[in-house]
Amino acid sequence: MAFFDQQAAIWRYLVEMTSQACTQTRKYPVDIIWHADWSMSAKGRWVAKANRTGHGWQINAIEPVGELDAFRASLRELGRTQKVWLGLDMPIGFASTWFDGANVKDFNVLLGLLSTDAWQDFFDVCRLPEEITHQRPFYPKSSGKKGSVKRDHLIQALGLSTFGDLHRRCELPTHARTAACPPFWTLGANQVGKAMLHGLQNLILPGFRDGFNIWPYSGDLAACASQSGVTLIETYPGEIYGWLGLSKLTKSSQSSRADAIRFLLEHPDNTGIEIADEVRYVIQDGIDRAHGKDDAFDALIGILV
Repeated sequence: MAFFDQQAAIWRYLVEMTSQACTQTRKYPVDIIWHADWSMSAKGRWVAKANRTGHGWQINAIEPVGELDAFRASLRELGRTQKVWLGLDMPIGFASTWFDGANVKDFNVLLGLLSTDAWQDFFDVCRLPEEITHQRPFYPKSSGKKGSVKRDHLIQALGLSTFGDLHRRCELPTHARTAACPPFWTLGANQVGKAMLHGLQNLILPGFRDGFNIWPYSGDLAACASQSGVTLIETYPGEIYGWLGLSKLTKSSQSSRADAIRFLLEHPDNTGIEIADEVRYVIQDGIDRAHGKDDAFDALIGILV
């Protein structure tokens, strides 16, 4: 069965994923799970790290991602002998309408194209409507004068009917939330496209060249976990707050984050998760500014799920 036409996100498979934290079930034989909250800014990139133990999992670090070459090298080294998942809080993939218009078969083919000179403009966010093409689809660079930047510019340039044509299925609205922002539209507080471009250029592309799996494009999770290596997986922590009973969470509030963390750590489904002392010290008061605040919190949520 296709994973939402190859535009899936890990949080659509919660029933499959939560068994990772259980003490008796090993649905996938993964040894190490990291989860990173991604941003264009280095100070906004935090990663939580967990290792499998004889009794479940131990969360042993929440720390800045740090220098990107070193981060990739650490993953690559671990993947030589162990099965590693890295969850990334950013989109990995685009709507099928864009692939059709760009005449690109799939995401793996796109990654090959993005290594060529002909596709380097893909990473340059458009300033003007007339710059938008299928090979340069991110817009706008900035808000400009009031009324000068419109979603219609993107829709018309890419030959679409509505703004909804830019959404992958996993980005459509649900009964619990509004639609997520599609990557190509890079304006507004909820835009994710610029961070995605950063992650694509600095992690996904070089990781792909290093042989990292990219789920679901490298196969299903069972195939990706069949041998040692690194698998990159899209996540969306904001989707699952309500699922976890955190509907009243105010993520920007340290006290609210502290309440949420206490609730999660006391939940009976998390009995297979051990928290290292140095991590417990960081998270027990809701993760203060010095330790990454809401960015580190999202990294932690991804590990707990």
